[in-house]
Amino acid sequence: MIKVIKHHWGIILYLAFYFFITAYKFINFQTPFYDWDEGIYAQVGREMINKLSLTPLWQGQVWLDKPPLVPLFYGLIGRLPFASELSMRFATLGLSLLVLGLIYVFYYRITKNKSIAFLTVIFTSFIPLFVQRSQVLNVDVFLLLGWMGYIVFFPHFWWSLFFLAVGVLSKSLLGFYPAMMLLGYQVWKKLIAKDKKTANNIKSILTQIIIILSWYLIMLFIYKQDFIRAHFLESHLKRVTSSIESHFGQRTFYFDELFNQLGLIKWLLPLGIIFIFIDFFKKKKNIFYLLFFVPWFLFLNLTKTKITWYLYVIIPQFAFISAYSINLFRKYRIINTVIVLILTGLIINNAIVSSEFFTTHYSQPDKHYQLAIYAKNQCNRLGFLIPNNTRNTYSTLKNMNLVIQTTRWWGDHPSIVYYFGKKVDFIYDLNELKDYLNNIPTDNCIAFYNNDVKLISTINKLNLLQSFDNIQLYKK
Repeated sequence: MIKVIKHHWGIILYLAFYFFITAYKFINFQTPFYDWDEGIYAQVGREMINKLSLTPLWQGQVWLDKPPLVPLFYGLIGRLPFASELSMRFATLGLSLLVLGLIYVFYYRITKNKSIAFLTVIFTSFIPLFVQRSQVLNVDVFLLLGWMGYIVFFPHFWWSLFFLAVGVLSKSLLGFYPAMMLLGYQVWKKLIAKDKKTANNIKSILTQIIIILSWYLIMLFIYKQDFIRAHFLESHLKRVTSSIESHFGQRTFYFDELFNQLGLIKWLLPLGIIFIFIDFFKKKKNIFYLLFFVPWFLFLNLTKTKITWYLYVIIPQFAFISAYSINLFRKYRIINTVIVLILTGLIINNAIVSSEFFTTHYSQPDKHYQLAIYAKNQCNRLGFLIPNNTRNTYSTLKNMNLVIQTTRWWGDHPSIVYYFGKKVDFIYDLNELKDYLNNIPTDNCIAFYNNDVKLISTINKLNLLQSFDNIQLYKK
């Protein structure tokens, strides 16, 4: 252990630095859960723990779109005797640091170059999308943890199985990516390269996949057609073949977003690619591992649904390609060290000073948060008329068959459900609203935006409790 610390003290110090600056931000600038991911996973996790359920629940309804690991993890963390916003975000930060550690181990192992591995971590850790995902509740950090853990610990059967389970039980089929890549590679080595030592690896990977597939069989046995529809047809197939829920984008969307996320280091990509292929053709490096995540990025570009955070899991790949550019100076130790220090300083300065690391927040105690906190002690149940622009968008998407069953569950601000702590009805249609108002029980509340109040003919039967900017809260 002491030998490892002495040999890799630089990355250990850096991870400690990253933890302390992020922890400082958490403690000194506490904010509510943001919409969407944080509000959803905090609430689903709370319901799973409260109702002792291993299936995700949203306002009492079974949520079959997603596997259970992520909300269950956050639900357990939320039981700790600390503010949930702090404890859950610190848990996410811990996972992010573990991911960075695995990134370092993987790229050091395949390059035998501490400078490249170190810079890969530096570049990754301050790419805006990674920064954001290290500070909020999300599923993507679990997926990347599963991917990195699997390729780092393979062929150790039990550890790699554990990380495969983390990936699959957080992001479902996407979690199989590293196992399928390695399976294909091992089959190629056996058939084409005539490598006879791969039979055990192939057997291990297939066994791991079969073990993890048991979760799908259990869910299929319990929920039958509902699971197939929600989990496979809507959550997977429809996202690949259609731009559901307004997630549109041009064909170059992911390339454009990638270059935007990489910032300054994108200029190092061409040089890194050149050196990777030089080493490959000289048979110094195995290009399969050097470009392990590129196929996933290429697949993303074929999908119809365009979402920026889908890029999260391939950030280390392109950070590594950029870092590989310093191979130009591998024979010159002093110059190499100076270049690493300069690049590290530039990245940290740009991320913390120029990009306002400490003043960038992903949520605020806005009017929706204030309304939910106030209504919690005033109302037995809360109705919320979605604003007109969202109603129109939903209607258009529905007519185009670009919604799924759970689209209506979240409203514009699902964190309202978490902070209200009781049943919230998001209303997407004025006819639905009329029925809701005609049957609203005493002590129930409903919220409208100001420009919708005039549409409510029965508004005089309700008592105005409070206004929150342009939202009015009424009670029966």
